[in-house]
This record gives sequence, structure tokens and C-alpha cells, in this order.
Amino acid sequence: MDATGNVNVYNPDKQISEQVTLKTIVMHDSAMKLARSGLPDIPMEKPLTYNERINLRFKGLREVIASQQSMITNIARPIIKINCMRKWEKMYKEDEEKATNPFDKEDNDYNELLGILSFLDECEQRIIRAKQTKKIEDDFIWEKTDHNGDTILELTDNFFAMFKELEESFEAIYGLLLSHRIVSSGAMEDEDVTERQKEEEAMRRIVEA
Repeated sequence: MDATGNVNVYNPDKQISEQVTLKTIVMHDSAMKLARSGLPDIPMEKPLTYNERINLRFKGLREVIASQQSMITNIARPIIKINCMRKWEKMYKEDEEKATNPFDKEDNDYNELLGILSFLDECEQRIIRAKQTKKIEDDFIWEKTDHNGDTILELTDNFFAMFKELEESFEAIYGLLLSHRIVSSGAMEDEDVTERQKEEEAMRRIVEA
């Protein structure tokens, strides 16, 4: 019961889920900022050099990939699979129908999510391959020498192209999180209000009993 006398319904599973989701989204936001600016959330003791910022931007790109993978595997994937599986089972009740329309071939949110995960895995592999090969065409950072003989780092078009792709993949992931009500758009749906009212009425009866 809070200071106003209202009874608060506590759902520990929901609280834990919200904390994990929020932590992952905050991690992604920090990674995006790092990839854009090369400036970490916690200021360094000394000003960063240009080359240090370039390296941090590349680090941020890798962290964006990791955080989006985490959003899918740790948060979205199990919930969206259950939701899509239930729809599929309602649509195809007979074994013969299910065999003709296999779940893994369906055009649904879960399979779209797996497609995004495959894209993220490929991004990860592209970065690994760029480090392993001697070709400069697949690099994300180029090393140049200025007139003083100092090494200058520059981000390549590969970096900016992948960053753009990751902005789009995040939009797709977040859209699925919203669609399956894993995150809130900030507007409470009527059914949410109704469910909350039911919970509050049940608690009121318990308290007054």
C-alpha cells in the first residue's frame, strides 16, 4: 500500500523482465553514442586524441551489434516465438495442415526476428574477416601517414554503411518489441487499464475481507 492508500500489485517476474529489457536498451543507446562520437559515457581523465576517438567509434560499432544480438536472444526471441507459435497452432489445427505449412517457413514475426539475428551474425563475421585479410577493401579503419610521418586513422565507407544498417535493424527489432508488448510505447491500452482495475478490485476485496 502506498502513501495515498492505494494497494500496489507486485509482479516479481514482470519487474525482473523490465529491468533486463531496460538494461539492454540502455546498453544499446550507449553503444550507438560511442559509435557516433567516439566519446564514452564516463569522461576520460585526459582529452582523447583523434585516433583514440576513431578506435572508440569502431568499438562502439561492435558493441551495437552485441547489444542487438542480446535484445533478440535474451529478451525478444522466447516471447515472440511463443506468441507466433500460438497463432500458427490456431491457424493450422490438423497435423496435415501443419506439415503443409511448417512453422519455420511461415511469414511471421519470429522468423523475421531470426532473419535480423542472421544479419547481425553476418555483421560480426564481416568485422572478423576484415581483421584477418590483408585486403583494404573490407576494412573499417584505414591507416594513413601525414606529412610529419605520424599515423592517422580514418573510418571507411564500410563503417558508415554498417552503422546505417544497424540503425535500421534496431528499428525493426524495437518495432517487434512494441508489437509484442515487450516494451511500452508510453500509451496504456484499454485492456491494460481493464486488467489493472481487475487486480486492484481483487486486492481491495482481500484487504476489506
